[in-house]
Amino acid sequence: MRVINLIFTLLIALGLNGCTNEYMKVPFSVEVDFSKKGTVYETDFKAPWNIWGSVVAFSLVITHVAQDKRYFSRTKEEESLLRYIRFGNRLGTKLPEGLKDNQYFKLKVTLTPLGWASNEIRVHTIDYSKTNRGEGQFGWMYEDGTWTRKMYQKDEKIEFIIDIPLYDGVGGRGGKYIMLADLQRLRNYHIRVESLEDVELPEGLKIRFAIERHSRKH
Repeated sequence: MRVINLIFTLLIALGLNGCTNEYMKVPFSVEVDFSKKGTVYETDFKAPWNIWGSVVAFSLVITHVAQDKRYFSRTKEEESLLRYIRFGNRLGTKLPEGLKDNQYFKLKVTLTPLGWASNEIRVHTIDYSKTNRGEGQFGWMYEDGTWTRKMYQKDEKIEFIIDIPLYDGVGGRGGKYIMLADLQRLRNYHIRVESLEDVELPEGLKIRFAIERHSRKH
């Protein structure tokens, strides 16, 4: 009987008994309006099994209703806005008149390991002031000094503030990285993201928060 009770206790601790809180399965994305100060999104999730590595990507994905149109159906202003959201003025694109440039989402990010997940986590973040370096669309991401790496130790709170541009800064998979975190596969975590400032959005823009597998360690 003691053995059965011990096994049952372990199942509860591991979240395998089917009666504990549900955890979001990676990959997933949800629409969140981080353009408003005070907006908070938080959830529990399970780190995925990934043969390419244990790094998990957390991103803002900014889209516009014009993306649902065929290319030849978009206006010149819509196409310019779409390109400016992704690459800023690095490709010679100009922001349509009447829109405010140099806007940033200021986000406070807190990652909390749950259960048996270790607090020793390596986190990678981007300095988005470096987007004017390098060649091509994504060359800036691989320049020295663009990425900051921090190894959080036991009993150290995993929390930081990051500024992410509304315009420019898109990575290779279409999102703007909040962080890459080296997590333990199939362990549970809690993520909390809070917007600290207002941002003026053009009409038709939507913001999604995404967590997905990542195949490259930085």
